[in-house]
Parts: sequence; C-alpha cells; structure tokens
Amino acid sequence: MDAPLYLDHAATTPPLPEALTAFQQAVESGFANPGSLHQAGANAARLIEKARKSLKESFAARKYRVIWTATGTEGNHLGIQGLARAQRGIVERKGLKPRVLVGALEHPSALLAAEALADDGFVVEALPGDSCGIIRPEILEAALGDDVVLVTIQWANNEIGSLNPIQELVARTRHGAPNALFHSDAVQAVGKCATSLDRLGADSYSVAAHKLGGIRGCAAFLLREGCVEPQALFVGGGHEGGLRSGTENTMGIAAFAAAAKVRRQWITADPMFLHKRRATLLTGLRDAFPELVVLGPDHDADILGAVLAIAIPGIRAETFLHQLEAQGVFVGSGSACNAHGHTESAILSAIGLDENLRNSVLRISLCGNESADDLNATIQAFQTATS
Repeated sequence: MDAPLYLDHAATTPPLPEALTAFQQAVESGFANPGSLHQAGANAARLIEKARKSLKESFAARKYRVIWTATGTEGNHLGIQGLARAQRGIVERKGLKPRVLVGALEHPSALLAAEALADDGFVVEALPGDSCGIIRPEILEAALGDDVVLVTIQWANNEIGSLNPIQELVARTRHGAPNALFHSDAVQAVGKCATSLDRLGADSYSVAAHKLGGIRGCAAFLLREGCVEPQALFVGGGHEGGLRSGTENTMGIAAFAAAAKVRRQWITADPMFLHKRRATLLTGLRDAFPELVVLGPDHDADILGAVLAIAIPGIRAETFLHQLEAQGVFVGSGSACNAHGHTESAILSAIGLDENLRNSVLRISLCGNESADDLNATIQAFQTATS
C-alpha cells in the first residue's frame, strides 16, 4: 500500500471529495449569517434550505423535519430527554409515573441521556439484547404499557454492527404503549443501509455528518411531521423552529448534504456494496485464523455491512492494533467514544462474550470504496502481524 489504509470509519470517516467541494463553495457564497436580512444572508439561508431538502431525499425521510444540530450526541439528547419531557404530562395526568425504555446496548450518548431522566422523576428501564446484540420485539413487547412515554433503540450498534428491527419495534410500541414516542439513534446506519427512514417509521432519529463522509461539527435531528415537539435543550435566538438555537453551520450543512447524496448513489447502485466487502474480508481472515470469533449476527439482514467485529484468541487488541498500524492499516478496537478504549466495553459484556476474548476484539469498519487490493492487503497485514 502506498498510503495508509484507514478502516476505522465507525469512529469517523474522512470527508468525501464532494463534501469538501460543497464546504468550500459554501465558504465562498454562504459565509454570511443566514439570519441576516441582506442578500449575503439570504444566500446562506437558501443553501441551508437546499441542503435540508437534499438530506431528506438522501435518507428517504420525506415524512420528517430536519433540525440541524452539531453532533449525534445532541440529537440523541433532543430525541430522548426532549421528547420524554414533552410527553410526560400525558401519563402523569392519569396518575402514572412516566417510564422510559432504552436499549441496553446503546451508544453512551443515548444510554446516559436516558439514565439521566431518572433524576427528573422518570422510571428508566434497560431492554436486554440477545447474544447477537439485537433487541427482539418480544423483549420490548413485554415491557410496554400505558405509562411508557418513550422508547429509544439504536438502528445499528456502533461496536459490533448488529441491526435492530426498528420497523417491527415501532409497530409493537404503537400497539402496546399508546402514549409512547419512539426515538432511534441512526448515526451508524444512515448512508450504509438501503432501508428508508420513512419505512422504519420512528418518531425521531439522530444522524451525524462525520460518520458518512461529511465534516465533524454538523449533525441533524429528524422529527416526524405531526409529532409532538421535544422540549428544547437550550434557548437563544429561536433557530430551527426554536428547537435548536444557535447560528447554523452553513458550510458543515452543505458538506453533510453532499456526502449523504453520494452515499445514496452508492446504495442505489448496489445495496450490498458494503456486505460484499465485509464478506471478502471475513472469508480471508477465517482462512488465516480458523479460531477467529465473529461478533454479531450471521445473516446479512441483521448486520451492518460496514462493520466487522472479530476476536482472535491469544492476541491483545491494543497491541495488535499498533502492529497493523505499523503496516499501514488502521482499525479500531471498540467504540472510540468510550474513554479511548481504556475501559471494558459494556457491549461485549451485554452480549455475553467470553471474558478471555474481551481484550482480543478488533473492529474493522468500512467506507465502501475499498478496492479488492485494499481488502487483500488488509488480510495480509493481519497474517504478518501474527507471524
């Protein structure tokens, strides 16, 4: 390899060329405050609205409003704390204590946002996943009731790539908890899964630019049209319909929309483009390491094609990662959002992974533009690192 091969896209993805072009164009033509009344401000405002429409088309989310935020973490807080607080009065007027259901395998930005609601008078309950990291509909159904005001379950797990059946989980929630809203952290999944957000049917989603080729510092909260509005996290100038005050990041927004459009084009051309690359890697690594353990589901329909999480008995992930880096291959060893990997992953514990393997887990995460030579070089690097 002439240049390092970056395979840690679940942590962050390098900006796509189209995103960089859109960013630069927005710097030149949309630098002004979009709230200003002069022509320069109007130009910036038009860029933002054009990007809003484009993002809805790219994610097939035509039934949703796009509220621009800064991070996926912010979107999760708005969707979890904001919606739960907006909905609590409905059950409290009936003499019930509001209850929130959260997936036990959530990203910390969602799990901790939900758990913090306990200090605000909510009952917060975690829903366990199975050994594949999936929350099955029957598990959710057993926990539903009239006192539930919010269910929050991620679409794709950031560490092992398991996909939750959001469409069915939403349907069970509608039937078993008539007072509940459904939020889904879709940060890892959008731009990588062919299923439309309209079809999944949640009340809200969080998405982030830097996970699909945009630029960090820009994200979005998608709210179903007609849904109750969440309580805003902070007040200010009333931007984004009062839900997210703060001058909009015009350049980041333009880059986000451009990256999402490219990802939609890739998915449309080949919905399995990521799964095919993952399968090639897995076949080669299994040949090289017969004892290799694959984390997450076996079936393509249940796994995010962008993520391959494996455990190789006898290696220490942190050391092995740097051995791969010395050969020009960058991979991850879990969530980059969790204390730089210095604490044991709650996800690995939740799926019941053998304790002897928990320090041996590596996460390979793909962009989708890797060549066959890139994949073969990765397999060779793994073989060399253990020799």
